[in-house]
Amino acid sequence: MSAFQDAKKQILLELKSAVGKEFTPTVADLTTPPDPSMGEVAFPCFALSKALKRSPFELASEIAAKVEPKGFVAKAVSAGPFVNFTLDPEALGKAVLADIAKEKDGYGRAEAAKSRVMVEFANPNTHKEVHVGHLRNFFVGQAVANLLSAAGFEVIPVSYINDLGTHVAKTLWRMKRSGEMPGKEDRIAFMGRMYAEAVREEEADPRVKEEISAIHRDLEELKGPYVSLWKKSRGWSLKELKAIFKELSLTIDKTYYESELIGETKRIVEELKANGIAKESQGAVIVDLEDAGLGVNLLVKSDGALLYNAKDLALAYRKDEDYRADRSLYVVDGRQSLALKQLFSTLKRAGFQKELGHVSYEFITLKEGAMSSRKGNIIRYETFRDSMLGMAASETNTRHPEWKERKVAASARAVAFAAIRFGVLKQDLDKKITFDMEEALSFDGFTGPYLLYSYARTKSILRKAGRAKKSPDASALSSPVERRILVKIASYPDVVHEAATGIRPSAIAQFLFDLCKAFAEFYETCPVLASEGATREARLALTAAVSQVLSNGLALLGIDTVEEM
Repeated sequence: MSAFQDAKKQILLELKSAVGKEFTPTVADLTTPPDPSMGEVAFPCFALSKALKRSPFELASEIAAKVEPKGFVAKAVSAGPFVNFTLDPEALGKAVLADIAKEKDGYGRAEAAKSRVMVEFANPNTHKEVHVGHLRNFFVGQAVANLLSAAGFEVIPVSYINDLGTHVAKTLWRMKRSGEMPGKEDRIAFMGRMYAEAVREEEADPRVKEEISAIHRDLEELKGPYVSLWKKSRGWSLKELKAIFKELSLTIDKTYYESELIGETKRIVEELKANGIAKESQGAVIVDLEDAGLGVNLLVKSDGALLYNAKDLALAYRKDEDYRADRSLYVVDGRQSLALKQLFSTLKRAGFQKELGHVSYEFITLKEGAMSSRKGNIIRYETFRDSMLGMAASETNTRHPEWKERKVAASARAVAFAAIRFGVLKQDLDKKITFDMEEALSFDGFTGPYLLYSYARTKSILRKAGRAKKSPDASALSSPVERRILVKIASYPDVVHEAATGIRPSAIAQFLFDLCKAFAEFYETCPVLASEGATREARLALTAAVSQVLSNGLALLGIDTVEEM
């Protein structure tokens, strides 16, 4: 239990003592005052007022009068229907600095193994280019996995690769028809071009659609003249995806492939039909979900082609068989909301018992609108990355003309990837993103580079200071900004828990930004290296604590730190 949680526990005991047997408060009953000057913890008396049939104003005044200063509690005052608690900075400071110094990278993490949660993300298609639009899925999925792990869950991150969809048949059809092979051209870009050309030809000639459908059916059976080309081109894609996943530090325990689920999908569809859950309709196979307001779940088209909704059923059973997770989360953009509701409803009707959830997010847009592989107006991940790296290197060279090329490249890489990742994760999941590269790379404001710079500043101070005292006097941290920082870093474990529970990576981003702003004020108004005695030791300890919390929080977002910028 963290220092802040200990303080809240004491407050709950004080409330219980003041009210008596009629009321047993919980942490959920506590809130945060809107203004730091009002205290660090607030207790609204509305629910208690309703239960006791008394005025919340009178109850707040009565409770505050009964609370005596001791331990973590410095004072309690009533403010209308609220009781506001001010924590003792010395008691809190001593406890939180000791906690962080002891737990280090583990600070903010809960005890392990509450239950097992599977997080499915990073589900790109083979035979297509990875583009900027995929990044939100990658980063959100990894951050959700990291957050849940920090909150004490056993997390199984998995990926599902669509290596056998109609897009594959279109790409292979165009390759055969054109007689072209990549040669010196980038293989993935080549296949992207083939796909876009196939889409245009299909729209112009209905006969092409029939040819592609036949190829798709053959591929599902792994037969016919296109299988060899499928295997070769699939290998190109998987090699590319593996390299990108590694570069972006995506931790995937297991990857599932659509091509491995065809037989199982057909078996499940037949079982659903036999059990009266699915039925044939005009040559297709459907699950009628009209009674649930979800329309019709189309599993098999009239031409016999299996649809994603059917294959997702097989995937759900395969994942459950492999890992027996208590809960399974699907990180998928909001445009697939209906499809997932149909999937979950169909699974439930089939007797699937495990908890399923959709982590929905909005997409990244360009100035011209949403990206589309069909139209060919995408920005490839590599192109975007290289642009960000180039801009970051230019800025680094300007700041440090004396640095050698290797050092510039390493720093630019850290800055660019922090800018990209933070620029995506700082946004609430229900907000669309129009990514601005220059804004994301800024060293000022709500950006990844600003956070890296703040962290590097803490490390610079600590390097110059040398060895610090192990048991600093927290009472020396007496300024308002020092106290705010103590409360801020003390609240970090609660912030992690709430971000994990609410699936809100953006809450971590906002916390880190607020902490960096407070540290900037501290740096300007509270000299560290120039101070002396107990004040110097306490400020060094506070700087070290801020440094550790920044490192831990950035790690949750998948952002690597640097010690010099």
